[in-house]
Amino acid sequence: MRSCGLTQGTGKAHKLAALSDFIWSSQWLARRRYHDLHQHSPPTLGEAHSELIPEEVVSIDIGFRNLAFAHISKCGKVLDWRRVELLPEANFEPWTLASVVEKFVQTELPVRPASTCTYLIEHQRFRSQGSAAVTDSVMVNNLVEALLYANLRHAGAHIVAINPIQVSTHWGLIESRGSLGAEPHQSAGDEAEPPTPQRGKARSKRAEDAHDANVAGLIARMDGILREQKQLTSTQHTLIQQALGKEPRRKRATKAAANRDLDVLVQKGSKSLGTLREARRRQIKKERTISIVQSWVLDSLSSSKPLPLKPGIHMKFPAAAAEMFSSEKKKDDLCDCLTQGVAWYSWQRNVVDVLDRFGSTKATA
Repeated sequence: MRSCGLTQGTGKAHKLAALSDFIWSSQWLARRRYHDLHQHSPPTLGEAHSELIPEEVVSIDIGFRNLAFAHISKCGKVLDWRRVELLPEANFEPWTLASVVEKFVQTELPVRPASTCTYLIEHQRFRSQGSAAVTDSVMVNNLVEALLYANLRHAGAHIVAINPIQVSTHWGLIESRGSLGAEPHQSAGDEAEPPTPQRGKARSKRAEDAHDANVAGLIARMDGILREQKQLTSTQHTLIQQALGKEPRRKRATKAAANRDLDVLVQKGSKSLGTLREARRRQIKKERTISIVQSWVLDSLSSSKPLPLKPGIHMKFPAAAAEMFSSEKKKDDLCDCLTQGVAWYSWQRNVVDVLDRFGSTKATA
């Protein structure tokens, strides 16, 4: 199920029901697209299954301040790739939000018929970084998401909601259970000594101190991984600049890990350490995503032919798109929408394989 972009869920009955609904809806969409393109029903569902891989996708990473979208073809050519600022700051005025999103869809977003294009919209969260409070930016992003759906549905577009965790899992950025992929795990030597049997507050305090020490050690190792990842993305950026014939920017000194800040956080307790650990996770994931896309851009610039990334998927960046990306300061949003689109194409090819093996072979009305 994960190879098709589906969430696993819990329980055998739930998985079977979800898979059954998925197969039925996919076959319905395949028949509809086949009929729209050929003006007659498919003789067999197998002939219609290939229509589940549309000619184009528009992948959207939502943000009211930093909205990014990638328009790519199924052969991997980047047709359009941009970051757009919808609003300079959070705004809850319905008229303002509605008019801004409507203008964006009508003037900047490529609008294509459902028979040839699928719109992928990153599903927005309702909490930020596990906080109980709902921040203004999260609320506005959810409103932008709803308005995008309304405008695109009005235009007759086919829309798919994408779970960002599934995309991160697909690229190995996080594990299926949601933790950071390839995160440094504690070794046996890193484990704190088990507390001696005590009662009451003394035992609780010792266990808490041991946990804080373990988290602080993990953060220190994550700082090392982050420095290495930043060095890799910096080197890739320099190579892209050279391939484009530009003068590489002067490298900024990499900041050393602030161990003294860690000591202060250890004194403050688990809550502060947990916040820092989550921040390091997000930073490492961000750098890894940028590194993936920069490797694609480098391959495209250094080869006259598109290079395969996944079975049947090739990436080709026009010079203008590569130059835009190399000069863009907010690369993570551009990378998120592109990796989302490429991952979905990979899932759809797996879906066609599944339907060809397990789906019905007779076309139904």
